[in-house]
This record gives sequence, structure tokens and C-alpha cells, in this order.
Amino acid sequence: MSEKETYIWEWISQVSEKRVEFGGHLLRQDCTEDIVSIQEVNIDDIYPEPGHDVVIFIVEDFWRSHQIQKWVEFYNEKYVYYKFFADCAEKNIMIDGVKTNNCKYNLILYQSKQKLAKTRKNLENLNYYPHWEESYLREIFGNYSNQTKPVE
Repeated sequence: MSEKETYIWEWISQVSEKRVEFGGHLLRQDCTEDIVSIQEVNIDDIYPEPGHDVVIFIVEDFWRSHQIQKWVEFYNEKYVYYKFFADCAEKNIMIDGVKTNNCKYNLILYQSKQKLAKTRKNLENLNYYPHWEESYLREIFGNYSNQTKPVE
């Protein structure tokens, strides 16, 4: 495992703890190698692959957050059954005073919309999202569609 992958696993472990700030809920769900895949790739070599609930791509360091966001938009349009997200090294994301992004590497993550919809529904029932700032909610939920059928 590379140094970058090790760092990302440590970050996942930190944000996977139950937090009083979130009503005792987890920020991230159970994150094991069976569920999460971490890969170092060029930003233009990203594509969905079955077998993991979440795939985290560590991309090149030279990209700025607005450029990574453009790639995320491209992948969201190209792979309509998946939702892609950016986690940029230069952005510091806080939810109720808890740092939630890794702040060291540029990442693009994705999850199937079907799995994401199920997780979001569970979190809504747990009164989880009121802890998030409105602007961050818009950024994460964006123009989320109901296309949840996996790619064949």
C-alpha cells in the first residue's frame, strides 16, 4: 500500500468515528477494503467498476479545486448511474466544527446512485443533515437525479 493510500485509510478511520456533533451518528459508514477501493490514477482514467460501494481515486496534485469540479461534472454526466464527488486538498470542509475532508490529496470519489439514495434515506430519518451548512448540502446533493439503475 502506498503512502497516499495509507493516509486516506487513516482519514477514513478518523471521519468514521461516531460524533456527538452529529447526534452520535457516523459521518461515514463501515469502510473496509471490501466496501471501499482506493486507487491512484490520472484524472482522465476514472471509470466505474463493480464490486465496491465507494471508490476513491487519488488524482494528481497539480489540479485546482475548480478544475477537479469540472472533471466531477464530466463524470457525473458520463456515468449517470453513479454520483461523483470531489475532495480537494486546497479546500477545508467543516461540518459542525468537524473537519471532514482529507486536506492533503486531491480525490474524486464515487458511489452508485442506488446505494447513495438508500444511505441518504436512512440518514434523513436519523436527523443527520441539519448539522450540515446549506451551501455544503447544495454542493453535495446538487442536481441529484433519480437514475439509480446500475450500469449493465
